[in-house]
Amino acid sequence: MSFIQSTAYKQLKAVFKGTLVLPTSSNYQESLKRWSILAERPAEVVAFVKHEGDVSAAIEFAIEAKLEVAIKGKSLPTSIISGREADDYRRRT
Repeated sequence: MSFIQSTAYKQLKAVFKGTLVLPTSSNYQESLKRWSILAERPAEVVAFVKHEGDVSAAIEFAIEAKLEVAIKGKSLPTSIISGREADDYRRRT
């Protein structure tokens, strides 16, 4: 049985407020985009979270489904080198 048919995935969908993207989704390839093509990896599911409850639900699901977890945070330009500059950038965006 694939994880999509599992009880765990159905429970995740019931509580998840963000967006879940599967390989069959039209936006799947776009959801894999990273800062470098070398960092892009295929995924069983991509979770775009809306709040911390989504994060914990996605991680609990991944553990139960025995899926690896990769986290992508907000992208910052590579030219930012100090913590202070990064803080300034975050305030502007």
